[in-house]
Amino acid sequence: MKKLILLLLIGSLISCNNTPNLKEVQVLFAPSFLNPTKFTINIEDKTIEQYTYQDSYYVKEWIDSTSYREHRKDTLVIHYQKSFPIDNQILNKFLNELNTSQLDSTIQHREPILDGIGFRISEIDIKNDTISLTSNITRRNEKSQMEYKLLDPFFDLAYKSIKDYNGVSGIENIQDYFSYGLPIRKVNEEPIEYRIWGSISGCREDNQEFLTLLQNLPNDKPVIFDLRNGSIAYCLNEVLEEFSQKRELYIYGDKSALSSKKIMDEIKLAEKNGEVLSELRIQAYETHKMIYENWKNNQKIKSFLTKEEVIRTIANNGYN
Repeated sequence: MKKLILLLLIGSLISCNNTPNLKEVQVLFAPSFLNPTKFTINIEDKTIEQYTYQDSYYVKEWIDSTSYREHRKDTLVIHYQKSFPIDNQILNKFLNELNTSQLDSTIQHREPILDGIGFRISEIDIKNDTISLTSNITRRNEKSQMEYKLLDPFFDLAYKSIKDYNGVSGIENIQDYFSYGLPIRKVNEEPIEYRIWGSISGCREDNQEFLTLLQNLPNDKPVIFDLRNGSIAYCLNEVLEEFSQKRELYIYGDKSALSSKKIMDEIKLAEKNGEVLSELRIQAYETHKMIYENWKNNQKIKSFLTKEEVIRTIANNGYN
């Protein structure tokens, strides 16, 4: 036992000294359709800062009732900025894996794309000397080996360190641009909970990995799926219905149901406050009522709006 402790201590010391001059690591993502986000990993302070911003925006100048022109305003807008501590063991693991990437000079990898994501991963030392990898390659293949030697440990550290729902959703939205397979990860053990952080598209024959996951779930305890930042194709409803008969599956946060419920509540409140509803708003209410009730009335799938409803149901069903 003493030998094991000694080896662990030595390993920890070695890992801390692998990058003695490294001050920080910056990871900047510039996705199409999303605002840029920069992550700064401070080695000395053992923190990670997540910073989402835009450095300009456009305003409309109406020429007449049907036409306008746009003007760019070079004004910084900060959408999200928070810092989180990093556990020492998680940081050491990240630094060790960073060393194996063999990023020892400034490199650019480019390929022609229309929409996608550009990113830059930079190592900055105590003298402020910087080396970086700048790339827009997202497919996991021979050309992107260095990219994923850097991205894999980064996402691992980010998920384990950032403890804020909006921050985590931001990471998921960025990761969705890359080759990470089935967009599901386990986020809790008791009760078992999986987070779906992207779109699972296609039908049964297109989703063997998803089917395998469902087949391997325990049949004697509840399993929760969080859909707040993801979706499961309607075509897979028959799969969920089938496995809901074999397993204790609970699903919450369906975005279509949440959105329809919100719109219905807003229209009902407007009517309650004396607003005369237009024909368009009446039609919108009926459309979203149909969407919401179709979701709610599916008795074959245990679906809820919130996790709190799931936890209450699980407790009422006799599970601890």
